[in-house]
Amino acid sequence: MAAVRCIYCSRALPSAQVAASNGEVWCDGCRESSSVIALPALLEDGKPKPPPLIEAPGEGDAACFYSPGRKATKECGHCGVLISDVWAAQWGSKVVCLKCLEHLRETTKDATFQSKRVLWDNITALLALTPFTLVLYFLAPFTAPAAVLLGLWHWNSPRSLVPRSRLRLVLGLLLGLLQVGGGVFVICGLWFGWFK
Repeated sequence: MAAVRCIYCSRALPSAQVAASNGEVWCDGCRESSSVIALPALLEDGKPKPPPLIEAPGEGDAACFYSPGRKATKECGHCGVLISDVWAAQWGSKVVCLKCLEHLRETTKDATFQSKRVLWDNITALLALTPFTLVLYFLAPFTAPAAVLLGLWHWNSPRSLVPRSRLRLVLGLLLGLLQVGGGVFVICGLWFGWFK
């Protein structure tokens, strides 16, 4: 059994008490009580365990394509080979073997797995914030309408591989709309002579 130590003096608690206790164990050194919850693995002697039994295919049973010593329980939904539970993986609604899983993850044609995604909300916010820099302020007539168009076009597009809000997209849209509105106001003011 693994050694359990007292929380007060760090002395090893008696193994017999730990195995027989219902949670309270008294330390022989400091005479303090420690709460011990002994899980089954703690009470074992630490000897190596035999590997779990493998269900070998019997007479008339199919063998796994990758591990012939195992009984086949599933069929790969991608390549069609018979596989055991050890070689099976869930890919969307179908079961595939691990070799096909690796192949499907490498090819980006399958819509079930995406390794990267364009963050349109970040691009919209960046386009809307570009004119606020001291160097690129003259790009506002181009970046503000682009931010509005991209924000509206990609409103329902997936934002990220991890869940997050539409805050960047809303911020980019609002700043873009304010810049477009300000630009229209300045052009109309100059055209109709409002700034005399």
